[in-house]
Amino acid sequence: MHPLILYDANTPGDLERCERMGADILKLCVEVGGCLTGEHGVGIEKRDLMGVQFSGPDMEAQMRVKDVFDPKWLLNPAKVFPLAVTETRRAG
Repeated sequence: MHPLILYDANTPGDLERCERMGADILKLCVEVGGCLTGEHGVGIEKRDLMGVQFSGPDMEAQMRVKDVFDPKWLLNPAKVFPLAVTETRRAG
């Protein structure tokens, strides 16, 4: 799915409403057996929803793989994983 949610950027609150709507669509996709990602992977819009599909241990295993190939977290450090769970890795 590639939902396109149109909004008026000049109307206060419209962006936030659209972001919530997009998150609700992604949560529903996971709930009915789908996943967050498509051919483009996980970017900034989806990273904070990773916990909807993956448990903490699941994400930790994925981050360990990233640690092997990108030990300093230089490549797209703010994408894929929620910022709160990667803070120490990105700092150091």
